[in-house]
Amino acid sequence: MMSSDFTGALPPALSTRLFTENETHLIPYLAAIHANCITADHSIVTFLPPVDQDKLLKFWKDVIADIREDKRFMILLFDESEPQPPQSGLQLMGAVTLSVPYSETGPFRGWVEKLIVSPKFRRRGGATALMKALEAEAYRRGRTLLMTDTESGTVAENLYRKLGYVEVGRIPNYAISPGGGLKSETFFYKQLS
Repeated sequence: MMSSDFTGALPPALSTRLFTENETHLIPYLAAIHANCITADHSIVTFLPPVDQDKLLKFWKDVIADIREDKRFMILLFDESEPQPPQSGLQLMGAVTLSVPYSETGPFRGWVEKLIVSPKFRRRGGATALMKALEAEAYRRGRTLLMTDTESGTVAENLYRKLGYVEVGRIPNYAISPGGGLKSETFFYKQLS
């Protein structure tokens, strides 16, 4: 039986859904949100400024290749307050992926990666909606032990705690921030039941 942690109403005009292979037109929009997270609030999400658009596009194409090979899945967040043509991508607000690497000793594990929400859509419940949808899909697929990491002292760190993730520990000087300094990273896990 799935835990009530996965339920909850979305804020008005927000929706989440599982990425499908026919949505490759969203790659430039995913790359744009990713770039905005790096440049607008100096989030540590793989790349450093100046952001190279070609690297970001390749990154998201590789993510989609992993999805096609069942090595991960992705949940998308949309703002449906202003109708747009279905293929425009203008409603895309964020995304999160779950890496599900092959392991005979841990087929129940998954790694939460790239929880990104466009800076202009923050504080509307989008990150929580993405994580709840990801957890529900992970549970459906038998991935009941989720792990993740994020920069220490951030809103994301507090979000994971609020969602019931347990801190495993911190590693100091783990990553270079877009602002140039070394930042600590906090690691978490959550057992879905």
